[in-house]
Amino acid sequence: MEDKNFKFAISEEMIEKADSYIPLEKKVSFAKVWAEQCLEEVEISLQKMEADTLLALPPVWQEKTMIKQVALMYGFLSLYLHIEVPDVQAYNKFGRWHPFNQMERLKTNPRAKDKVFDIIDDFKELKKFLDIEIYSLRMARNDGWTRALAGISTISSPEAVKALSAEMEKLTATIEKGKKTAKQTRKVEAPKKANEGSNAQS
Repeated sequence: MEDKNFKFAISEEMIEKADSYIPLEKKVSFAKVWAEQCLEEVEISLQKMEADTLLALPPVWQEKTMIKQVALMYGFLSLYLHIEVPDVQAYNKFGRWHPFNQMERLKTNPRAKDKVFDIIDDFKELKKFLDIEIYSLRMARNDGWTRALAGISTISSPEAVKALSAEMEKLTATIEKGKKTAKQTRKVEAPKKANEGSNAQS
């Protein structure tokens, strides 16, 4: 439940106690942990679900924007200002007070501006680490060859081979039926053309 009496303002004292630099290894760790949570499976169609009965491919992944925003808010407030942001509700609690915009306004504060500039610059680097990690992870999971090989490996089980054989038999039967229909159609059309030729000569 939202606390309507809650107000968040970044003060000079908070800036003074804040960290203006997050070590490289901590940035990498942050990016790796959150990148996993910032991806979600793309919703699949009924047609894709039916196709998976023949050859099940791994899911396609996309970026989960909402979680990424929570990650960035968490990183900014927790790592730099030492304020915990545990979930989406807490994100909205702080977000409505526009902490990033507050930092921009503090650039004009003569006593705090030097550290504010350092924090903003370092946070941009943290965001870049997260963007790169999300992109790399998404590309790796959605790689065509990787997905195809993973899908092929699923048909090695006896159940999968049996299902594939059944589908192939159904496909063969459909093709044979089509051939018979085409042959019968040609037989009907041949006498018709012959009759048309006779009528034209007479």
